Amino acid sequence: MKYIFDLDETLIQSTTLNNDAYNYALEKFGYPRINTSERITREELNFIPEELLRKIIKEKQKYFTSEWLPYRIIINKELVKKLKEYGRKNCYLWTKANKDRVKSILSCCKLERLFNKIIFDNKTAFQTSISKLNVATHSDVFIIYENNKKFFDNGCVKIIEHLKTKYFDVTKYLIYT
Repeated sequence: MKYIFDLDETLIQSTTLNNDAYNYALEKFGYPRINTSERITREELNFIPEELLRKIIKEKQKYFTSEWLPYRIIINKELVKKLKEYGRKNCYLWTKANKDRVKSILSCCKLERLFNKIIFDNKTAFQTSISKLNVATHSDVFIIYENNKKFFDNGCVKIIEHLKTKYFDVTKYLIYT
């Protein structure tokens, strides 16, 4: 059995820092803040010209991974226990986050040694992502811990458990391929 863990809002809670970092970068380039409790993503910034958006994202990533990181990230301690229980060779990180940010988070939170591999995926098509996970894990049966329920709506999955705490709302899915 292989175990797949999403990063943002599953293994770590980073929305506040993410939004602060985006707003810092937006203001630096003369744009107004986006005030929301929802996570700000690149898709919401499609009104910004592509070249300038790349600069804003670079500045956002720089801010995100600066000295604020250790103080603003909340770790899902229950999932860290599971990672340790399952063992490194069976655990994979599955994320669409920026590679540099992922490395910074894993290093800062001392989580980098808990994963066999990091699987970067844009997570736009269920079947494509599952195929990618099959190849990366060399397994056709795995469990996924993920907070994005919509992604699994049309997939052939079995919900095993719902893990809800003050900071996290994670579902544990069993996937057969």
